Amino acid sequence: MPAREESVHSMTLLQDAGTGGPFTNEGTSTDGKTRAAGGLENIGTATGNTFVATEVIQIKETVAAGPPGPSGTSATPYDGNEEAAVPYIKVKSITIPSSYQGDSLSFSFPSSSGHNPTNFILAPDIKLTCTVEDGVTGGAGDATTTAEITGPVKEMDDWVLPWSDPVAGIPKFNGSDFATTKSAGYGRENGIFIVTIELEYGLIAFSSFKQTKTWTIGIINNADNDRDVYIQKYNEAYGALTKVPELDERQ
Repeated sequence: MPAREESVHSMTLLQDAGTGGPFTNEGTSTDGKTRAAGGLENIGTATGNTFVATEVIQIKETVAAGPPGPSGTSATPYDGNEEAAVPYIKVKSITIPSSYQGDSLSFSFPSSSGHNPTNFILAPDIKLTCTVEDGVTGGAGDATTTAEITGPVKEMDDWVLPWSDPVAGIPKFNGSDFATTKSAGYGRENGIFIVTIELEYGLIAFSSFKQTKTWTIGIINNADNDRDVYIQKYNEAYGALTKVPELDERQ
């Protein structure tokens, strides 16, 4: 029979699951330097800068059903057939810094997930994937759910709104805004870009086991990438000019 007697189920947050706080990134950049404070933006289409959390997000459900009831008493709650209530990890919310230079920052992908998601985007292209292992047999045993966080770190200008707006991204003709706008300016003025993730843990069959912990991922601004992106945008905006634009034609 399926899980139905809450009293014989318990949930434990294993290893780092109950800690919360900043994730420690064990990924390496393309030059081989460990990025312990976060994930360095990749340059262009590169994927060498990865994010892998060293923390282990794992929860365990223990089912400890009592002995089967006397013969013929089918209503007895402990019949030896109790099943796992299914431990879960889900993304409850994702937030990023609220504003920069008057812009309200947001992103275009979902900020919450269902139970035990696979390849759920926390920040492009950093993803969370959950794996469930059920060891409950004969009405007793353990079931565990583990979350893994990994993936290449995408250029912030591509996924943070309004930094991805091509019109807002036109450089000034005289180049005076170089390294002062979008993620380049944010990185220079505010340091590491923090993505805050609230994870919810629980058992699918019983709402009373629900717990939440808040984690953060740091995205490190890549100055080399910002230079290349700026040059590209500048060429797109002004490369076709055949003369120096008039004052009223300049950005």
